[in-house]
Amino acid sequence: VVALALAASFLFVGASVFARRLAQIAQIVCALVFLVALVTWPLTVQEPIPSDQAPWPWWLCTVGSTAAAMGFAPWRASVYTALVPAVYVAIRFTPLGGDAGVGALLNGFYTAILSGAALIIVIVLRRAAAAVDAAQATAVRRYSHAIREHATEVERVQVDAIVHDSVLTTLLSAARADTRDAEMLAARMARNAIDHLEAAAADGPGDAPPVSLVDLRTRISDAVGALAAPVRVDRGHVGSIRVPAIVADAVASAAVQAAVNSVQHAGPAEVDRWIVVEQRGAGVHVEVGDDGAGFDIAGIPAERLGVRRSIVERVVAAGGTAEIVTAPGAGTRVLLDWAPAAGEHR
Repeated sequence: VVALALAASFLFVGASVFARRLAQIAQIVCALVFLVALVTWPLTVQEPIPSDQAPWPWWLCTVGSTAAAMGFAPWRASVYTALVPAVYVAIRFTPLGGDAGVGALLNGFYTAILSGAALIIVIVLRRAAAAVDAAQATAVRRYSHAIREHATEVERVQVDAIVHDSVLTTLLSAARADTRDAEMLAARMARNAIDHLEAAAADGPGDAPPVSLVDLRTRISDAVGALAAPVRVDRGHVGSIRVPAIVADAVASAAVQAAVNSVQHAGPAEVDRWIVVEQRGAGVHVEVGDDGAGFDIAGIPAERLGVRRSIVERVVAAGGTAEIVTAPGAGTRVLLDWAPAAGEHR
């Protein structure tokens, strides 16, 4: 009966491979059943065994100690590892156990060494696994924090750009409206600004289909067509690639804002102003330029949002790059580029 119970505990350990929540319980059951088998062994024999014959539980002492190391806490497993050799030696000293004497001590010492080695290995592996789990949890926590910060920064850039492009421009137009037509224009601008804010508060263009470069160029051309000074849109090479909607929105808005800045600051309507939309590799390249007054980038006050928020950070937030090439009296070129990440197909 004892042998069958111990065999059943071994099978329980094997079956726990398919039900991991039972693994620790199976190891504990195996260790306790073996300890019971070892302690009750003298009750299962009727005649003393020869001194050169070991009781059958001796061959499984290391198995029981390993199960204890896997199932118990380290201090309980240490007590178990010390208890099993002691019980074995005590049994071997009895007449039923063969009255082995010094031989029993050697066997007990040998069992203690093997069981102790198994316990040390298990403890080391447990601590290494705990360290890996702690490092992984820390990495996940830091990654989540970085993702939240990035999302907050993207939203801040988007709101700042909308405020600069739509709200402030609308307020300035309304303040200067001194005719009926100017008031109607300010009202339309206000309606558009509200629409922009409502769109920003929605889920955004994440689920919108990709946009072709032809559609992107058309969107930019329609937007700059209403400006006070002419801005020509040159037909660069555009292939069949499509860019994500969020990228198209960022690039188009940044290009239009660059054109607005050119109309406001580069000089009179006679200044040559142009926009080029073309495909470069698997990405898109947009150039907004003029041969007007130019400016000193380092001299832009920190509180001005036009270049920093509405152009540079807007495109960077969408995964692209923005470069401004200008100098006083040398005109201005705003270069906007976006390309898919490695392994990403559009």
